[in-house]
Amino acid sequence: MLFRKRAWDLMREDFAWVEESASLAELVRALRDSQKASPENNVVLVLGRSGEGEMRKLKGAVSVWKVLQAVDECVLRDPELKVARESDFDKTFARACAVCTHTSLDRHMEADVPVIKPSDPLPVVLETFLRKRRGWAVVEENGKVLGVVLVADVYREISQDMLGTF
Repeated sequence: MLFRKRAWDLMREDFAWVEESASLAELVRALRDSQKASPENNVVLVLGRSGEGEMRKLKGAVSVWKVLQAVDECVLRDPELKVARESDFDKTFARACAVCTHTSLDRHMEADVPVIKPSDPLPVVLETFLRKRRGWAVVEENGKVLGVVLVADVYREISQDMLGTF
């Protein structure tokens, strides 16, 4: 069964994305909204226009890890937090978060996005995850983003086969 499944069998066509001009706040909103329907989702694609056509081109992605790194860099390392009194901490923290979330995505975006083809078999998808050390991959064909495959989807498929053999 492992070799019969293809990326298109596992891909999610309903994936979180934002325009490349979006702020980190807009990206976080898109991620939170997508996690309501799919809690295991951990990535938002960043798409841009490709010329005059309506097709959106993949520019990069921002994962949950990148959002947490942004919080570490922009918020937790804010020098004002270190000197804020306990009574002022919440206000100082909220200000630092507001500043952080209005930064542009190019500071946080991963440009080296793992890309697979819809016809790639499951072992190729798994190898891409392991080689790129990501829990997601973009399914793309002829420059068009078709969907996203998450590691949770791959695990579900593989574990069914593993347990079915015993």
